[in-house]
Amino acid sequence: MPSSFDNSLLRIAEQPGQAPLTAAQQSFNALLAQIDAQRAILAAWNQAIDAYHQRYAKDVAPLLDRYYAAHADLVHALVDASTRKGLGRTLLRSLHAVIARLARDLADNVRNPDTRTAMQALHAQFAEASSTEPKEEADPASVPAGDDLESPEDIVRRVEEEMQARQARAEQERQRHRASRARKPNAREREQQAAAQEASQSVRAVYRKLASALHPAREPDEAERQRKTALMQRVNQAYAAASLLDLLQLQLEVEQIDAEHLVAVGDTHLQRYNQVLTDQLAELQQEVATLEATMREQLGITSRRKLQPGQLMAQLRSQIQALEHDIPLLRRECEALEDNDYLKQWLKAQRDDLLDTD
Repeated sequence: MPSSFDNSLLRIAEQPGQAPLTAAQQSFNALLAQIDAQRAILAAWNQAIDAYHQRYAKDVAPLLDRYYAAHADLVHALVDASTRKGLGRTLLRSLHAVIARLARDLADNVRNPDTRTAMQALHAQFAEASSTEPKEEADPASVPAGDDLESPEDIVRRVEEEMQARQARAEQERQRHRASRARKPNAREREQQAAAQEASQSVRAVYRKLASALHPAREPDEAERQRKTALMQRVNQAYAAASLLDLLQLQLEVEQIDAEHLVAVGDTHLQRYNQVLTDQLAELQQEVATLEATMREQLGITSRRKLQPGQLMAQLRSQIQALEHDIPLLRRECEALEDNDYLKQWLKAQRDDLLDTD
């Protein structure tokens, strides 16, 4: 449960004339600072992703519809070209293969159901035509013209597959978890389990103290009962999330603890707190990593350079520029393909591009 509470109020301050902070106290302070920083990063990611999706729906989705419409027109222009007289056998074979590939790719990505159905039919027709022709003279020009324009298609495909991928990963994790529980834990694992149980008991103890003080049914005053009801909802949310930090913040808010109380907490008890806070920090870090990985996948970023929330809009602008460039290019190609000489040059260019990428 993200909190806007100032964690510095929980920080254990070194008192003049007293012994320096213990290692456990120093770790407690450090964990508070790290969690604060990680929460700020998570908030930045959530804000950036929300803004990205809003602009994607407003600006990119309509451009994708136009792009796919232009791409469908290109497929139809190639179909028309395949019926002309004067085309050689090799050129016709290349055309059939290109049409089959383009139609298949478009059917896999386009949102319009009528276009999808039409492309599926063309793919079946021209894939069958290609399969019945001689294979020994296969032309590299059978590479689809849309290969240079795959980036927007990849974006849509990744968006659609994101949920399935996450569900698959979650299922794998559950299977690993069940497998780890099936075997007998070793000494180190038993020690970790004991520490986790003690940490859980610390969270439960803080929760019970808050619940006892804030139970609204015990409050006769209506205004105070409403205040305690709202506080108890926050307590329940924090406990459900096993968020010790939020529970401690609530204790501070309702004046159950203060800075002196935390100074007086023994190192043994504080070490249990630190274990819970360490787990909370790890969860926040994993949540941030998952958000970054998801956006890298959606954007098709393969480099190892770290993606920052502020870079999402720049990536979106690049997508928009690419689509705005590709749409008129596809329109011009549809017109130019009416000429057989241009058609031959276009197929040769596809072949040359394929050779350059090999």
